[in-house]
This record gives sequence, structure tokens and C-alpha cells, in this order.
Amino acid sequence: MHILAKLKRDLAEITGKIGAMLDLEAKGNLSDEQKTEFGALEAQKADIEAKIGRREKHIEDQKKLTDVGNDAGNAVDIGAAQTVRARSLDDAKRGFKHFGEFAGAVRAMHDPSIGVRDERLLNIQAATGMSQGSGSDGGFLVPPGFSNVIWDGMREDDANLLELTDRYTVEGESLTFPGVDETSRATGSRWGGVRAYWLSEAAQITASRPKFRQVKLEPKQLAVLIYATDKLLKNPIALEQFLTRAAISEIGFLVSDAIIEGDGSGKPLGILDAPATVTVAKESGQANDTIVYANILKMWSRCHARWRKNAAWLINQEVETQLNSMTVAVGTGGAPVYLPAGGISENPYATLMGRPVRPIEFCSALGDKGDIILANLQGYCAGTKGGIDSAMSMHLKFDYAETAFRFMFEADGQPWLASALTPFKATAGNTLSPFVTLAAR
Repeated sequence: MHILAKLKRDLAEITGKIGAMLDLEAKGNLSDEQKTEFGALEAQKADIEAKIGRREKHIEDQKKLTDVGNDAGNAVDIGAAQTVRARSLDDAKRGFKHFGEFAGAVRAMHDPSIGVRDERLLNIQAATGMSQGSGSDGGFLVPPGFSNVIWDGMREDDANLLELTDRYTVEGESLTFPGVDETSRATGSRWGGVRAYWLSEAAQITASRPKFRQVKLEPKQLAVLIYATDKLLKNPIALEQFLTRAAISEIGFLVSDAIIEGDGSGKPLGILDAPATVTVAKESGQANDTIVYANILKMWSRCHARWRKNAAWLINQEVETQLNSMTVAVGTGGAPVYLPAGGISENPYATLMGRPVRPIEFCSALGDKGDIILANLQGYCAGTKGGIDSAMSMHLKFDYAETAFRFMFEADGQPWLASALTPFKATAGNTLSPFVTLAAR
């Protein structure tokens, strides 16, 4: 833009000189030398006008590039430039090698001391309510190739509970499942009320019908806002590693934490607050902050046999000290209840009642409800709306020489069951569930 401004200033100066000579010519005072100079000025003026015309056309073509597809009634022929843009749109990263290079390009475009315009940014749609071409807005969506990298990383996180749930993609604002309203396995209640009868000869069949309920998922928004200094932006590889790791970790952490103890208000309904979860009482006289063998046996007995195959023990790391010292009497000696990973169990996870034990950060402290949970997470229905939406702006903290990076994710979830199941044949009150925890001690 500064070249075009200089050309216009030169044109104005030459036009002024030509005007002065025209005044002399009108008075008949133009010398032969001035007539020669007059011809040269007119040639320069024509040359500058041609340069200005070419540059203004180039700017107009660039503007049209950003508007291609927005107005079907305006057929714009921009030849090779449009072809280049189309090829760039086929690239998931829009021509950028990595996230750091993209971030550096945005900063360079809007930093007055740099002011370098990277044409690759024209191939990225601006965030809603913001403008690519306006420096005062400064909002650019991260190219989809980079957003996918962040999402893939989250799925590979071993501590990410979302991937263990019964998960669905929500296309609209919500997703509703019709489900069987089964709260008991007693006769007449299975499948919400379907019942079979043994018939005597010529006896009339008694009618029955199922009962249904709705499970509705409405993804809630989860957001991360990170400020990065201009100094960090100058090292794009370090920036990419930092932002990717930070966003993945924090989003994955909060989603997993909500699956365990979300209250359902503005976030998923977690296992600990769900009506379907069974809470086993502590033993009479049991010491504070302890877990005993009887607790494990009773928790195991309250997980329905159909859900045990894929169940796992989720524990706070503090629980390991209790499990490692837990034994069951055998004759005059004892045998360990808990088998640590490797060694005699030869498993990647420790095992308890034959099921893996997974220490996670989201379980409660030792002695609190939720410090140990027996869970089959396929009994938890989760919904996500797309991947991670990423955007950036340098104007929120421009005076601090910092750029803002925003990551947003939408998710919801709840257990499939509305309540724990009454078993077909069992002691009254001993309900069953895919989620069993231990009361506070």
C-alpha cells in the first residue's frame, strides 16, 4: 500500500508542475527549454498513471479473491490467481507448514512495525463477527488441518475418559435418544413392562407393553483462552508445541472430570451425581480413610453381571496404598487381593477381581465418596459437537504485546440409566448399576 501512496504523491507533484507550465503557455511566456520539459512531464505523468492503474487493479483483484463464492451474480474472472486459491483451499493447512507459522503470519499482518501481508491468510474464512481485511478486527480461524491435529492428540490421551464412553456426534443443537425405561429386572418390569406367560391350553394371552424414556444430549461449551507473548510468537515451533499441549491437556482434563463429578448444570452429568449410581456403605467400625476387602466384595456384588466384562476400577492414586496392603485370609496365612501391574499378573494395568485398576486424577481424595469407582463407561452416553474450534486475535492485549488464542469444544453426557436396577432375585434394596462407588469414610 505504501508504494501506491508514493505513486499518487508523485502524480500530484507532476500534475502541479504541468499546471504551472500551462499557465505560462496561456500567457505566451513558455520558453523552448520549458516546452521540452513540459513534454517530459507529460510522459512521466502518463507512466505514473499507468502504474497506479495496474496497482489499483491488483488490489481490486485481491479483494475479489476474498469475495469469491459470496455473490453468485458477480462472475469474476481472476485467472491464475483464482486457481492458486482453489488449490490452497484443498490443503487442510491452507499452505502453512504448521500452527506456529500460521500464528506468526497473523501477528506480522497486524503488527504496525512489521505490516507484512501473507496472501495465504486470504484463504481462511474470518471468525464470525470479525473481518480478515480489517486490522482492527484481526480474527482468523485456525486452518482445519491444525484444528485436526489438536483433536487427534486429545483422543490419544490415555487419561481421556471421553473415548471410553458410548459416544455420539451431535449435528444440531441437541440429540435425543428413545430408551427403554427399565428400572427393575423383576417380572413385569423388564424392558419397561414387557411380560411373557406360560399358557394353559386355550388360555387367553395377557397383554403387556414396554415403557420408554428420552435421553437428551445438549452439548455445553467448554473454552480455553491462552495469551502468548510476542517473544514466544517469534519461535513458531515452540509456539505450536506449547499451544497444542496446553489446549489438549486442559480440554481433555475438564471433560474427563465432568464425566466423573459433573453436576449437569452447564456441563455433563457425572457418575457421582447420577441417580443410577450405587453407593456402597462403609463397614461398621471401619477406620477413616481406609478401604477394606469387604468394601471391594460389596462393590463388586452391586455391579450387574452383564456390565462386569468391560468394567474397570477407577481410583485416586492415594488408594493404591490401601490396595497394596489388602489381603484375604487363607488358612493360617493370606493371599493378596490386589495384583500390581506386571509381575505375577503380567498385565499393563493392576487388577482387582480380574478387572483393570486405573489411577486417574478425577477420583476423590482417599476417604471421600468417589475415591474408588467400579465403572463400565459404555453405560455412559456422551455427545460431542464437532472437534475443537480454534481462533486467535492480537487485539485483546495489544498493549501487553500478547496474542490471544481461543479453543472451544462442545460436549454433554449422562448415564444411560435413569436409576439403578432392582434385580430379578436378590435381597431387597440391593440395586445394581454399571457405576458403583464407596461412601465417605
